[in-house]
Amino acid sequence: MKKLLFTLFAFLLSSVMMAGSLVKIPYSGRVELEKLFADPNLTIHHYTDSEVYATANVYDANTMVMLDEKAFQDCEVYTLLYGPEPILIKGPAEPFKNDGAVAIFNKEARLPKLSRDFPVVTVEDPRIREMMDQVDMDSLQATVQFLQDYGNRVWNTSNAFAASDWIAGRMEALGLEVEQQPFYANTWLGSGQAAPNVIGIQRGTLYPDTYVVCGSHFDSFSWEAWGGGGLCPGADDNATGVASVLESARIMTQYEFEYSIIYCAYGCEEMGLYGSEAYASRCQEEGMDIIGYFNNDMNGYLNPDDEIHIDLIYPNAVAPIGDYYMNVASIYFPELPVRHVNFNEGDSDHTSFNNHGYMGIYPFEDYQHYSPYIHTPDDQIGLSVNSFGMSQRYCQMNIGCLTEIATLVADTTAVNEAAIIDAKVYPNPVKGNLTVATEGLQRVVVLNMMGQQVAMFEASTTGKESNMTIPMGTYPSGVYSIQLVTDKGVVNKNVIVQ
Repeated sequence: MKKLLFTLFAFLLSSVMMAGSLVKIPYSGRVELEKLFADPNLTIHHYTDSEVYATANVYDANTMVMLDEKAFQDCEVYTLLYGPEPILIKGPAEPFKNDGAVAIFNKEARLPKLSRDFPVVTVEDPRIREMMDQVDMDSLQATVQFLQDYGNRVWNTSNAFAASDWIAGRMEALGLEVEQQPFYANTWLGSGQAAPNVIGIQRGTLYPDTYVVCGSHFDSFSWEAWGGGGLCPGADDNATGVASVLESARIMTQYEFEYSIIYCAYGCEEMGLYGSEAYASRCQEEGMDIIGYFNNDMNGYLNPDDEIHIDLIYPNAVAPIGDYYMNVASIYFPELPVRHVNFNEGDSDHTSFNNHGYMGIYPFEDYQHYSPYIHTPDDQIGLSVNSFGMSQRYCQMNIGCLTEIATLVADTTAVNEAAIIDAKVYPNPVKGNLTVATEGLQRVVVLNMMGQQVAMFEASTTGKESNMTIPMGTYPSGVYSIQLVTDKGVVNKNVIVQ
């Protein structure tokens, strides 16, 4: 009898081991995923469309793949590497390819609930159309150029910290509540404090504690920069995303909304989504009520043989936000091709929000033909960012999705005067004199990109179209905001001084 019991025990032990194992569990469909999240035996840390990564109190060889018998006992992070097949590595790890790594921490993930309904959009709101029409390609280009000119924005360099400060200054100039969130990163390129996240909040008038969020990462990477101080200008990856977020904020802060809007810029995405993980996990810990998250990452490269389109990346578990995005596109841009794709070659910051209980989506330039220049010294305007028309459309969609949820305050002026002002600022970029032309011009204010006034010029005439020449040739190279004060309102244009 004792021998039989010992044999039986040995058999059970071969299929079941007790306590604290890191495992991978395949699943199919939302129902199975919900069962895994509800299983008291599991603490889920990360999930994809087909599998979860979890700590199991009891390991079952019939349903689980063993990854580490002692989960998180001798490491603080695992790295999921994307390649021909996803591989989990203990500790920080070098990716196989572009955007090919996600850091997994000893934090409990939360499955986004499907109980919240997104608005059903049936007709255009003319006020939202006017906001979309304010998206300025010169403004987008000026932001991309400024960030590109850092040369590199690797996660822990002085340039990355400077970029964080610059973005914070831009948000403060728009009147947002701004925070720079510090966080620590343990990466394959070293450990330490990363350039902080920048969080800007536009408070809602009726529901200030309910949020809709958009974000982008501002760090960049290239093998050349890591190995020998070479360039990683990161124009498409991801100055274009930062430009979309800042341009959305520039326009939307002219209006009031019932719900709060958060504009984010994250550090250290390239090493494994560290920045967005730090912020999204804090949101979960604080119990923040976030309706949806809209990611902005790479929207400036258009394959020469293609047309402007949007590839939507999101897990099937958060399908309602994908359906909502396509609904908005069908009303405001019915000619725009939009498709849901399952991208298994990389990741971005929407995943951090999906892992912490919030529905997040990632509109991407093309999952098959994205910029071939990212993570190289050639990720620059011209080669890698070749279509600011496409960036404009992505920014317009970002504004549309945010505003339909955030709900414009009912007494907001039906037509924002600034939206209908026809203003021209040229040449851009400028080396000498800048010409501004608009009706009813009263004055021109020149601001640096920290929002500080550099100069002011009073118009000599008003009334019909007014032209003014602004001498810019003696200004240091960089990006400036030209504020045109007219009898109908204020228009802001970004220009590049070469």
